[in-house]
Amino acid sequence: MRVAKRSGVRGEGAFGTIVGIVLLVVVCYGLFKIVPLHISGNTIYDTMSEQANFAGVKPFEKIAYEIYVKAQDEHVPLALNDIKIRRYGSDIIIDAKYTQSVNIFGYKYTYVFDRTVQKPIF
Repeated sequence: MRVAKRSGVRGEGAFGTIVGIVLLVVVCYGLFKIVPLHISGNTIYDTMSEQANFAGVKPFEKIAYEIYVKAQDEHVPLALNDIKIRRYGSDIIIDAKYTQSVNIFGYKYTYVFDRTVQKPIF
């Protein structure tokens, strides 16, 4: 009966596994910092769209204030004077713009939120 001889090399592939795990941790950390910026930006956009539906019954100042309050709840640096509401014919147009930065391992990621909602007034 013949016994298989073991190779003298042990732990082959361990370096690739370690590099893969480190890369996975770096990507997860980056996503942990970036994804909340996009989620809060989309929440503000949804609020803008929702408030545009009430343009026929609410004054524009009240609509802007409610968008501003939602931005503060989401910890978004959107100032009240950065929310522009105007009427164009039978439509309402809501513009909002802000930037938010986050540092990830020395790299500065800047999220630019510049959205416009245009809906008919009922």
